[in-house]
Amino acid sequence: MTARPAPLLVVLVLLAQAAAPAVWSEDASMTPPPQDRVDEVMGRYNLHPAFAKLGRGVANAVGGWLELPLNLQQRYTEQDTAGSLFTGAAYGLFKGLVRTGVGLYETVTFFLPYPEDFAPILPTLEYFRQTSPRRPSPSD
Repeated sequence: MTARPAPLLVVLVLLAQAAAPAVWSEDASMTPPPQDRVDEVMGRYNLHPAFAKLGRGVANAVGGWLELPLNLQQRYTEQDTAGSLFTGAAYGLFKGLVRTGVGLYETVTFFLPYPEDFAPILPTLEYFRQTSPRRPSPSD
């Protein structure tokens, strides 16, 4: 008959084995993490704004249709339901086509610094603006 180790002993041995490398490491927290080679090259050639423009362009090209429900919601009124729906649809369709076109332009020309210093052509779509979920406290 073989003796089974106590479950608590097994758990303690496993925890000790998992913690041993962290305890015996030579001050790993004091050394800065090595910089990724890709980040180094992107920083050297100032490619970060170009790739930000590429991401913005793809987001606008793919999400241009989101202008339609956004403008429907913004222009809807209960006094003129049909008129406000047609107006919202017209605004949304036009703005969606413009946003998709600008997104395609920014995607194709992401490596060119036009407009000046890779600046965005359109403002960020309202769906993607970051808003603080925190309400101000009474003392603010």
